[in-house]
Amino acid sequence: GTLFPAAGTLANAPDPVTRAEAWFDGISTMKADFIQVASDGTTATGELHLRRPHRMKIIYDLDEPLILLTTPVWLHVDRPDDRHVTSYPISETPLSLILQEQVELRSDEFRTSHSVRNGITRIVLTKDTGEAAGQLTLEFTNQPFVLRKWSIRDAADVTTTVTLQNMRFGHSYENKFFAKTIYPDENQ
Repeated sequence: GTLFPAAGTLANAPDPVTRAEAWFDGISTMKADFIQVASDGTTATGELHLRRPHRMKIIYDLDEPLILLTTPVWLHVDRPDDRHVTSYPISETPLSLILQEQVELRSDEFRTSHSVRNGITRIVLTKDTGEAAGQLTLEFTNQPFVLRKWSIRDAADVTTTVTLQNMRFGHSYENKFFAKTIYPDENQ
């Protein structure tokens, strides 16, 4: 795989939001390690795997295994030790914004703002009411222009920040890597 996606269209993008949309749209696959910090101070690490559009698998390094898996419609939360998968509509999560076929970070459904300071571009998407109310902040380094961090603040004012490290692009994934686990004793 490659270290960074091609930046051809990124350098000429007229504004940071368009540049970020082009960055996401230019990715086919990505692997990264991550560190997650919640507003209560709890931390977790793991691996993130992305195959655009729609597919993401987040594997946490925890004593009790936890896997998040996305499809075009669902976010599945798999707890292998419990042999149980809980599913949520992906549209109710901020992940839906960066997993769609063509990423659009501007919409009538939320407010978009951005800032560029000290080599970091920060894009903030805020939705005040309804499904997926809260705030998504995306942070990109400018040289090269690459997503490094995101923070999600939910309607209960809980913030979770994910920092990406060791990003690799262009990995080949088999479809079964993103398949939901079906536990025999689970009600379908």
